[in-house]
Amino acid sequence: MKSIMVINSKGGSGKTTVSVNLAAYCAQKGFQTTLVDLDPQQSSSQWLEVRPASKSKIRGTKNFNKPLKQDKNSIVIYDVPAAIYGAKLVTYIKKANMIIVPVLPSPIDMKAAKAFIQQLRSMGPVIRNKIKVGLVANRCRANTNIFLELDTYLLREKGMKYITAFRDNTNYIKSARTGLGIFEMGESATAQDREEWKPLVKWLELNK
Repeated sequence: MKSIMVINSKGGSGKTTVSVNLAAYCAQKGFQTTLVDLDPQQSSSQWLEVRPASKSKIRGTKNFNKPLKQDKNSIVIYDVPAAIYGAKLVTYIKKANMIIVPVLPSPIDMKAAKAFIQQLRSMGPVIRNKIKVGLVANRCRANTNIFLELDTYLLREKGMKYITAFRDNTNYIKSARTGLGIFEMGESATAQDREEWKPLVKWLELNK
């Protein structure tokens, strides 16, 4: 079983967007996919509620301690709330073998991400390489000064892979409204988004 946690202590970083689109991709590829919604806003659960019955099934739960299947074909994705620190953060990350940290292109978000990443670095499972941590730039507009600043910052974070950057566009708004993932929408309309997702899918090594 792969256990993937999408987490950042800063609110509004796009954790749910990454979580639901990753869940949709995994389900479409035939994995037994569970989406664990731990955020009080319950945006992932609301996305599941509007997901068409004709699409690949994704199991949803809000129970952090619910026993989950351990077989090779199972993938669990945790959508984690903001403001998780200290002992609670340690408890959370013990559930994961891979962590994705989405970061927005803004000075406040970059400052918060730097502090949060430093916390992750100090934790035993990360130090011992039991958990792989990857960084994703989210809601970006190419060639803007603030995106270039974020891009440079993430590249300099030693020991943590800067995986990809997702653009800011209306396809993700449509995804949130319809319960669909980027890879379940029209290929021509989402061609650039699909390309941006490929490095993350490769990094996650879903078939290993």
